[in-house]
Amino acid sequence: MGNIFRFFLCAQAVFVLYSCDVLKGKINCEDILEKTYSNSSLNNFEKNKFKDLLDERYPQFDEMFEEASIETNIEKNLLAAISFQESQWDPKAKSNMGVRGMMMVTLETAALVGVEKRLNPEQNIKGGAKYFAMLQEKNKIGPTDPDKLSITLASYNLGPTNIFNIANSIDKEIENVSWVEISEQLKTIKGSELNLTDKDNYTRGQQAIDYVERVKNYYQLLSAHSCIAPRDQLIFF
Repeated sequence: MGNIFRFFLCAQAVFVLYSCDVLKGKINCEDILEKTYSNSSLNNFEKNKFKDLLDERYPQFDEMFEEASIETNIEKNLLAAISFQESQWDPKAKSNMGVRGMMMVTLETAALVGVEKRLNPEQNIKGGAKYFAMLQEKNKIGPTDPDKLSITLASYNLGPTNIFNIANSIDKEIENVSWVEISEQLKTIKGSELNLTDKDNYTRGQQAIDYVERVKNYYQLLSAHSCIAPRDQLIFF
């Protein structure tokens, strides 16, 4: 009888410890989420819209992002963050510049990565992921991994040739050029200098800076919703 009683007490103790661990994990996840939203530079309207679309649109594409992540070795939450910034996860998104779909792929890029139907969300996500992976692999600019990540994102937005030319104008040894240095240059660059179009007084250079910042914010929110602690997330700059 004593052995059975001791076994029962031990079992209870294990259950209590397990329950505490689960509860602790839940509290930590909620804490990560709360702090991430609080620290985000996005405004309240942007945060609320993101949360709404995360519930309403994202689930149907989650598996596609997962498959693209596996194929390219690019973190799923990063791909989803790029896609949200590009199209707000709208597979029919398009711009007057001729880009289309979830990752806003151009005709030229589509041909390069083998996308036949840009409005097909699976093809578009995988094509955009493949293109980003290509940019990341070819990028030689930046002294650190965070620099390289931010610079690759800027290349996805502004074009790799434009980013290379900016880096080269700063230092011929482009591997020494940081994202901070490139972003300082971008602040002074107008669309006409890159054969691109500014939006009113919102210069194309500043748009690229904001693009990187916003992808970073969306990535951190997605990671928080996945209960990934900040120490385990990608570092941008």
